[in-house]
Amino acid sequence: MWTAKDDQPSDALGRTSTNSDVVLVDGQGLAPASTPPTIANLNVTKSSRVHIGPKFVSVTQNLQNTEVVKDMPFPVYVWHIIKNSSRAERLSCLAALLVLFVCIGLIVYFTVLAKNTTDDITDVAPHEWNISREMWLAQPYENNGTTKLFDPLKLVVIQHTVSPRCERFILCAAELRNMQAWFISQYHYDIPYNFIIGNDGRVYEGRGWGIEGAHTLGYNRCSLGLGFIGDYREELPVHSRVTDLQIKRAKMILEEGVKLGYLAEDYVVLGAKDLHLTASPGSNLYNAIRKWDHYGHVNLWRNSTCEEMHGLPPRQQLIG
Repeated sequence: MWTAKDDQPSDALGRTSTNSDVVLVDGQGLAPASTPPTIANLNVTKSSRVHIGPKFVSVTQNLQNTEVVKDMPFPVYVWHIIKNSSRAERLSCLAALLVLFVCIGLIVYFTVLAKNTTDDITDVAPHEWNISREMWLAQPYENNGTTKLFDPLKLVVIQHTVSPRCERFILCAAELRNMQAWFISQYHYDIPYNFIIGNDGRVYEGRGWGIEGAHTLGYNRCSLGLGFIGDYREELPVHSRVTDLQIKRAKMILEEGVKLGYLAEDYVVLGAKDLHLTASPGSNLYNAIRKWDHYGHVNLWRNSTCEEMHGLPPRQQLIG
């Protein structure tokens, strides 16, 4: 019989054995043998170190489950997850999926459908290049000042509007309406330019021929103001770039002014910066107009009055 005092294996003489396997036959300890004898009865009392039979390595079910899940088809795996989740978890997943689908739908709409809708709009203008106030739906506004005393005008002043670009007729017309509304609201006068050149290459009527503008202080009564939509300062990271079509259409409206008698044949073109301390019309546009035949490389007009420009007596004498 195995006693409680012994937690160490020993032989029949009470010696501690270095062997971990002990065979007990009728209370007598025997040395291990290559072929252990058959034991009919075995009594063990209060011993925690007795092992009977071969040792088995237990394989947990977790490993088997992992193998099973790995081999599952994806739909079956998803169904398995759903089936073993709680109702709250399923509702949360459903809500997350709905939000995801809505976000994807909005992205598709604004990046694809909205873009295609804009591209499908045909940019049909009422005129190929010369757009009147009625065509761009300008607000009616009474402009009392005229350039009649100085017609035909000798000076054309080029400026930029420092406003968003517009590549289509409908966008340019909308930009002009916004611009006009802003000037009326802030300064209580009409859009300041006589004509405006859009980024689409069209000419838009501002105040028109023979009307005094509000573009260049001191020269409005005796000059034509020509504004280019956009900001043409090349030193800025984002700026407008003047196109050949814009230059062509600007020259066309000036030639029409000569034919109509509003501009002198020898008119001079200057940038606003040639007359005042300003960045207008922007370095990009300014470099372009300096190549025009009518550009005034010899600036005779800075600090001159309208009367001096036209060889007329001072305005006070004309009024008196």
